[in-house]
Amino acid sequence: MQGNIWWQQRFGRGQSNQPLPNRSGVFSPAEYSRQQKEFFIKNAGLTQEEADVFFPIYNELQQKKRELNREIRRLSRQDGQSEQQCLNAIDTIADVKIRIAELEKTYLERFKKVLPASKILKVQNAEEQFNSQILKDIQQSRQHSFGQNLQRFNQPPFTPQPPGRPNQNPNQNNNR
Repeated sequence: MQGNIWWQQRFGRGQSNQPLPNRSGVFSPAEYSRQQKEFFIKNAGLTQEEADVFFPIYNELQQKKRELNREIRRLSRQDGQSEQQCLNAIDTIADVKIRIAELEKTYLERFKKVLPASKILKVQNAEEQFNSQILKDIQQSRQHSFGQNLQRFNQPPFTPQPPGRPNQNPNQNNNR
């Protein structure tokens, strides 16, 4: 539940129009995408027509990048390998990163066909701002959760009192 609190704080309907969790309070990729799209439209000044053409291309790029990044994570997690296998993994990871850069360049050419360069730059800046804020919020949430867990462990344990004596445990309310 603690992990979901940051979503509620970050993405609640307070002052900011940030992504919301789904109704159960769990991260919703669809809701994240919807709010990301709104953020990009607002911050890049996209018209609805531009957005309707741009986002299918953008989403296609993101899906391909996710697949390549999964491959990088898979290659990075190979424990117990020989030195040669690790060297091969490092080389493959470098090749995959190059493929990601080439993919981004290819899609940039497609973006140029549907958006002016000024708006492409604004979308790129909006993407960076959005991702930066998400990471910042996750870090703050983790620090907050860590602090709460640490505080819970630092409380004195409950010690039962003999009958007839008032409870001296500071964690319980003595006002009955």
